[in-house]
Amino acid sequence: MALELNSTWKDAYTMLPYKVDFFRNDLGELYFVHGDTASQIVIDDDYISAKANSIDIGPLADVASGDIVHIQNNDIDFLGVVTDASPGEYTTTVSYRPFISIFDEDFLFDTRLQSSSSGRTLEQAIADYLTQIYVTTSDIYQRLPIEVNVGIPAANQTRRWSLGIEPDTDDSYYAVVGLYSELIVNALKQYGVVIRVRPSFSERKIILTITKSTEVLKIDGDLENVIVKTLRYYDRPEGANKLIVYDSEDYSLHLTFYLHSDRSFDVEDDDRIVPVVQEIRTTTPDSSYSDPDEGFVEAALDVAYSVFSGVAWDNLIELETYANDQNVQPLKMEIGQTVKLWYNGGQYDSILTGKVINPDNITLLFGSERIEYTKRFNKMWRKN
Repeated sequence: MALELNSTWKDAYTMLPYKVDFFRNDLGELYFVHGDTASQIVIDDDYISAKANSIDIGPLADVASGDIVHIQNNDIDFLGVVTDASPGEYTTTVSYRPFISIFDEDFLFDTRLQSSSSGRTLEQAIADYLTQIYVTTSDIYQRLPIEVNVGIPAANQTRRWSLGIEPDTDDSYYAVVGLYSELIVNALKQYGVVIRVRPSFSERKIILTITKSTEVLKIDGDLENVIVKTLRYYDRPEGANKLIVYDSEDYSLHLTFYLHSDRSFDVEDDDRIVPVVQEIRTTTPDSSYSDPDEGFVEAALDVAYSVFSGVAWDNLIELETYANDQNVQPLKMEIGQTVKLWYNGGQYDSILTGKVINPDNITLLFGSERIEYTKRFNKMWRKN
């Protein structure tokens, strides 16, 4: 169901035309190749599924698969990667996906990083792999025009984390993992960690910032300016919501962790997810601590992160609102933004994972329940 706009509102607000620029990668630097404009466009900016978009531009445009497209007006700033350009007699139809789909590759993941003892935060691990694979790689034809930063204070980074990735063999620590489909997407789904993308054409680079949102937005779904199109939400996700961890060297010591409705967990017995699904684990204290009690607490926290890491934002909430709505302000919302939705007397916690931008209205996607993701986008970076 689309929002019906009255003539007064239409006369008062019309989205400005879009400036559409295309850039090409040349051994890790961006070069401008074509500029155009468009008056009507739909942008499906889906972080979870990286869905395809298309736009019609001039018939003689020098645009190719692998080019970077930058779409902007006063309200929107979007970066994508071209997957196909089909010239016609009057127009060239360009297909593109959100920029992060360029990382749809396999890489070798060190499973030992999924522990506080590794000293590597989730944000830093993503940044390190992106830098290693696309910036400092010895294969100059694999280099991308990106600069990678970790954007939040070190104290707020995700220190204990696990994506549930197991080694490929029993005698190693490594697994072949999808960089986009498993590491990047699951970092958002499970911990709210997102890659923000910003062009810096003066530096011929795209700046990537690995970060997460700390602000919680509140949306009233009962207001007339918001339509709740889809609500598939379960207060009790699959898996344990109560975890008891025992010290395997002294079973009189144990910690009990509770999962809360916002998918956080701690030892506080409030705002719990019920009915109770209990799991019991044992662990050996972390030997790097001189105090064995502190070592047990650290080891127990590692177990808790591992157990609860499978609880993702896999509910789906889909809202529609006006592009210029002053209460929700959808064009200012960023992927990874956590929200509380009030609707029909209930409260629902989720995270923004996608936006569909139309000329008059915006569809906001929260959570991660989507059509099954298909790996390997048909893409190619042109080298000259």
